Amino acid sequence: MVLKKEMAEKPKRPRGRPRKPKADTGPKRPVGRPKADIDLDQLESLSALNCTMPEIAAYFKVPLRTLEDRYTHDKDVRAAIDQGREFGKLSVRRKQMQIMNDHDNPTMAIWLGKQLLGQRDKHDVVTEDKSSQALTEAFSILNDMVKQKES
Repeated sequence: MVLKKEMAEKPKRPRGRPRKPKADTGPKRPVGRPKADIDLDQLESLSALNCTMPEIAAYFKVPLRTLEDRYTHDKDVRAAIDQGREFGKLSVRRKQMQIMNDHDNPTMAIWLGKQLLGQRDKHDVVTEDKSSQALTEAFSILNDMVKQKES
């Protein structure tokens, strides 16, 4: 135990070569790739044409992941894409009305509305509820069976 106390009391000295002070290298260089330049007006125009994210990324020559990250974190990019999409929906709706008024074949307008605007055919299904009638019949059968056992 005496040896442990003596070793603990000794000051530790640095090992190896002493470090050289760092020289001032000037201003720091940025780390990573430079930020991708995306023109918000062009982004909105492409979104109005209902271009997909991969198509937009290819147009701006940036990776899809970069565009998705910018959409997630940059409010201006998100606003440009969302507003462009809404303008695209508006133009589809306008074209639908124009086709309906100008031509007698509305098939294309219906298809575009279903694909891009989430429109659908409404089908009302009416069913007759027979559960109370079935329950009454079941009770009457049970009553008949109980009466038969008693007799």
